[in-house]
Amino acid sequence: MIKKLDWYIIRTFFGPFLFIFSVLMFIFVIQFAFTQMDKFLGKGLNIWDITKLLYYLGLDVIRLVLPLTILLSSIMAFGGFGERYELAAMKSAGISLPRIMFPLFGFVVIMSIGLFYFCNTTLPDNQRRARNMLININQTRPALNFEEGRFIKEMEPFSIKIEKKRGKNDSEWEQVFIHKNAPSSEDQLTIIAEKGNIVSKDNYYLKLELYNGYLYQNNINGKNREELQRQGATQVKFDTLTQYYDISELIKKALDKESGGDNFRYKSFSELNKYIDSIKKSNVVYYKDLSRNRVLILFGDTYPMDSIDYKKFHKKLPFDWNKLNDDTKFQLVRSAINQIKIDKDDLGSRSSEIKSTGKFVSKMIIWQHKNIVSYSITCIVFFLIGAPLGSIIRKGGVGMPVVVAVIIFIIFYVSGLYMENLAKNQILNAYWASWLPNAIFLPLGIFLTIKSMRDSELFDIDKYLGPVKKFFSKFKKKKNIEHSRYQ
Repeated sequence: MIKKLDWYIIRTFFGPFLFIFSVLMFIFVIQFAFTQMDKFLGKGLNIWDITKLLYYLGLDVIRLVLPLTILLSSIMAFGGFGERYELAAMKSAGISLPRIMFPLFGFVVIMSIGLFYFCNTTLPDNQRRARNMLININQTRPALNFEEGRFIKEMEPFSIKIEKKRGKNDSEWEQVFIHKNAPSSEDQLTIIAEKGNIVSKDNYYLKLELYNGYLYQNNINGKNREELQRQGATQVKFDTLTQYYDISELIKKALDKESGGDNFRYKSFSELNKYIDSIKKSNVVYYKDLSRNRVLILFGDTYPMDSIDYKKFHKKLPFDWNKLNDDTKFQLVRSAINQIKIDKDDLGSRSSEIKSTGKFVSKMIIWQHKNIVSYSITCIVFFLIGAPLGSIIRKGGVGMPVVVAVIIFIIFYVSGLYMENLAKNQILNAYWASWLPNAIFLPLGIFLTIKSMRDSELFDIDKYLGPVKKFFSKFKKKKNIEHSRYQ
């Protein structure tokens, strides 16, 4: 049964929790919006579309915000208890620290379960919606970012520069300059116009209408030197000129970037289990067939891979080696050496493929365990660190607790990135890399809890300097007290 004291502890924790969670979500989403804004610029999106995209993509930061919020809120709540001597009053009444932490611990466990459910079901679905929305944007709006005063070089082989944009969706241009990036041996083309207008855009072509300008063209492809000397450059003044530019390859690259590579991010934990198992099985079959083919080429016969004893393996030659002349022996040995070099080069070229496959599997495992499950456990670990740490520091507010929480979170986050990089480089097992940060910080939480239960002065500097001073005091010369009395 929850008592009044439990409700008081939960209310004291819940106030800072809501405030800190709101502030951190705002900061993380704003930072995320600035880093992702280049995907939305120049595509004619309205405010609602951009807001919806940022909502879908910004939900991903909850995985980081919630553990940090719990850490900071627990330090502030228990630091406030200690600063107001409420913690001392509770302990003097016979209430132990674990009993004081118990209601909040239950609350944090519930939030951890909620975070796991969110990362396992809601988040993948929202990420999938965001991906589909980005694909639809790239299909309906070319991935071109026409900025004023800058050359647009994505539309190879043309470069386009505009001085000013206006009108609906910035489709009306002023002072347009178009140049074909062609070698000196091919036809040259340059267009200068006072105004331009984007008539239509689809998945294949960009249609432009240019007004009041000049077209400069020099047809030199396939002509000799004398023909080029007799031919001058063509200059055409136009009132209206319609141009079509092929952007299908540009659209295809944008779609491939959005739809491929990281589809595992849109799967739940159980779906990822099946996906990872299928990839592992296919890799085993592929590399076993590859190794079997290498053995067949090397030994020239069929042997079961598991039955070959390479130490005792001996293949009887179809001819008598001693009866061969020196030239034939030399040719056979050189042929064998060349074959081994070919096999070695082939396997060396496949090393990058093997590494990339292992890296991809490691990325999926890390995403499955770290981003779906591990961060939920991090909430509990951070509470076990923050609550006793706050009772030891005995400082509430947003001063010292913020500094301590940020330092702990940075160490945790950097160690997680370091473990992740080790796993991707096949140095550390991906499962270990996902859980090691929690495994390292959990003993710290238990240690701080024990110290807080014993009212240990963990941050008392004199306590640590005392043994050092006592050690150096042994080397100091003692004064003669009797002699100094008569001086």
